[in-house]
Amino acid sequence: MAQPALFISHGSPIMAVQQSPTSDFLKALGKSLNTPRAIVIFSAHFDMANDEAAHNIVITAGQAPETIHDFYNFPAHMYNIKYPAPGHPELAGNIATLFKNKGITAILDERQGWDHGVWIPLRLMYPQANIPIVQVSINTQLGAKAMYEYGQLLAPLRDDNILIIGSGGISHNLREVFKTPATPNRVQMVKAFTQWVEHALLAQDTPALLNYLTDAPHVLFNHPTQEHFLPLFAAMGAGGKQVEKLFSDIEMDILALDTYEFY
Repeated sequence: MAQPALFISHGSPIMAVQQSPTSDFLKALGKSLNTPRAIVIFSAHFDMANDEAAHNIVITAGQAPETIHDFYNFPAHMYNIKYPAPGHPELAGNIATLFKNKGITAILDERQGWDHGVWIPLRLMYPQANIPIVQVSINTQLGAKAMYEYGQLLAPLRDDNILIIGSGGISHNLREVFKTPATPNRVQMVKAFTQWVEHALLAQDTPALLNYLTDAPHVLFNHPTQEHFLPLFAAMGAGGKQVEKLFSDIEMDILALDTYEFY
């Protein structure tokens, strides 16, 4: 059974406990997919750019990774949420081999837990937390082309009933959310960027997308830092030739929460 690759915008951590159009969509999405035997996920919050070994891939390899609450100033009960999905050390080892065969150093980390880019969407999609997960690091220092190639390396896993997910955000400017006064035309800048992304994805214009930092409108407004956009390229690389936009929403005026499927 083949699985798709998905790019999911995971939004604010409050999505874990607060009903919204996006949380409703993610609950329905989990029910609509054939149940995968495992999930491989690239999250915006597992970025190796500042690591001493920045050019290495890090892969979760623990049997029972902990839930990481890597956010601040949220209600106290948010920090008690657990997502006890198991890891998959054997699959992690197989993924490390795929990277090593391409000359990329892959480090198996038995201590790394599930960051909120993993457990918030998956808790909504698969609340029973019974599907094994392997998380693969991103690297904002290496950029879009490297993330796309990482996805391509893992694409064959989809034919083994393994779901591949990039978890980030189509736009992600948290500073602007709280800025007073707001930047003029900010809504229009988000719309222009997200429409450009949608057009390029549906047209399968991979060269333009890989050059988004120079080709897309208002890039640095939508992504002052790049970690929430790069998981898209891993999903693109892992996916098939067909692309479909599954969902679109905007929170707080400017946080775009689109989801795309590649199959």
